[in-house]
Amino acid sequence: MFFTSSYSLSDSESLLKFKASLVNASKLDSWRNNPKPPCDGNRANWVGVLCQKDTILGLKLEKMGLSGTIDVDSLSGFSKLRTLSFMNNNFNGSLPDFNKLSGLRSLYLSNNQLFGDLPKNAFESLAGLKKLHLSKNKFTGEIPSSIANLRKVIEIKLDGNKFSGKIPDFKQHNFTLNLSNNALEGSIPASLTKMDPTIFSGEFSCLS
Repeated sequence: MFFTSSYSLSDSESLLKFKASLVNASKLDSWRNNPKPPCDGNRANWVGVLCQKDTILGLKLEKMGLSGTIDVDSLSGFSKLRTLSFMNNNFNGSLPDFNKLSGLRSLYLSNNQLFGDLPKNAFESLAGLKKLHLSKNKFTGEIPSSIANLRKVIEIKLDGNKFSGKIPDFKQHNFTLNLSNNALEGSIPASLTKMDPTIFSGEFSCLS
């Protein structure tokens, strides 16, 4: 006879597992010996944790010198996770698979060292995403079509990368966009012609 058992990590255990994937995470050392739960109502007991009704709503780990891997799997158990901000750190490597965190509303990754081509479907499961900040990394290749298809998005910042190829036809309305300082080429889609021309400034080729 065989028995199977399932074990779900507590919020504290999941956060410590996430921390274990990081390098230079001394500013999160208080997590390790904190006897309190991460959230107490809307108040966070752990550095960088955003809370609502005893539930982890997000992580705001900015300007901490963090590097290593953003372990998305360790965060997948947070069903109410809505916001991740890792801006102004030293994360490198390719973009993690944030499609595993389908409830995200805001994703801030600007000012890191992330690089490589982004898959076309990089954001296809993030239908509710409203803010996407990828500025000042080293992303290359074409802008993924899944970004252009984020129907609920109100803010997209892709400036300061090495994106190339044509600008996709963004489907959104009433949103802010920054594509400056990339290596894009071709014409500006009709859906974007009324936007401030400075969002196309920088290393563009034959844009009109």
